[in-house]
Amino acid sequence: MSTKSEKIEKKIMDNDQLSQSWESSQITLAGYAAQRHIPLGGTFELTPRCNLKCKMCYIRLDKREMDLIGRERTAGEWIDLAKEAIAAGTLNLLITGGEPLLRDDFAEIYTALTMMGFIITLNTNGTLITPEILELFKKYPPTATNVTLYGANPQTYEAICGNPEAFYATIRGLEMLTEVPTALEVRTTFIRDNMHELNALREIANKYTKRFGINITVNKAVRGSCSDAENCRLTPVQMFDLIEANTEYYRSLNSGTEVAMEKNMETDNYVQAKAYGFDLPPKIITCLAAKSMYWITWDGKMLPCGSFASPYTLPCEEGFKQAWDRLPALFEDISLPEECRKCEYANGRCSNCPAILQTETGSFNRIHPYICEVAKERARRFEKKNF
Repeated sequence: MSTKSEKIEKKIMDNDQLSQSWESSQITLAGYAAQRHIPLGGTFELTPRCNLKCKMCYIRLDKREMDLIGRERTAGEWIDLAKEAIAAGTLNLLITGGEPLLRDDFAEIYTALTMMGFIITLNTNGTLITPEILELFKKYPPTATNVTLYGANPQTYEAICGNPEAFYATIRGLEMLTEVPTALEVRTTFIRDNMHELNALREIANKYTKRFGINITVNKAVRGSCSDAENCRLTPVQMFDLIEANTEYYRSLNSGTEVAMEKNMETDNYVQAKAYGFDLPPKIITCLAAKSMYWITWDGKMLPCGSFASPYTLPCEEGFKQAWDRLPALFEDISLPEECRKCEYANGRCSNCPAILQTETGSFNRIHPYICEVAKERARRFEKKNF
């Protein structure tokens, strides 16, 4: 008879295999959809509210700040949008926030979306997984669940999130999620406060899943939010040191399975964008955003991705399909700064992302030293690796 720990280990392995299979097909399908301008993948940002106050968060707002900008869309509005989205071709749907589980009507929205047949990915900090939420997910499992682990101990959680007890709440959440047949991934955004905890964080993550994604890119806040990004994010050298350390760990295991599970989000996303962006309008955006992917903000704005602030369409007012069809044209007259067009790193070592330019400078027309330094360090590491 299998012990409880053996059953949990088997469920983790099953979830990891599910995740690999799903990820390998997802990007290819999105590429085909982009050629036909089908909105295959979308994000519903249900709220900017969060029960944590992470110093580097690019989107968090409190109620007072929200009231100055707009209002959260109701459950009915999200459900109506979802009906229009699936009719237009959306299959993959990311549910995120803020912390989406903060909404009192989360179960209502989530249940309706699953019943429509979406392939759902959930982003959560894991602290609000209750027995009731666990039963909901057992009944309607998300295809994938991404849980952010900010630190390896309560002290780091206090430094980053302002709440030491959230560490234990996240661990409890992860333990409960192992009972759900979902492709579980633990993710960490690295800043100066937790950059020394790579091995400890990976060790915690590997208790619940073999999928550990690291994010070393911290951008400034957008759409009315505030953050301390510039003071807490890593230098380009520190960023790529972390990536290399994580890659070397998996390489040293000498296991094809483990290597496949290793994920460095900054470099992996960059490669996928270049491989599947195609020469499609809007050409200024080199990934699938506004081609087969979209993002709808908590107050009902449709953007190519969550890093943009503008321009946007209004799917709740004009209808989803019209909002989606209009989106690419809003970026047709936008071009990279002249410095980027002439730069030696423009073709291959710098993502030239207009969203990041806008986030860092407030404009599509200006460069930012930090972006350039990251591109130069990426090029230096690439040349060193291939020397």
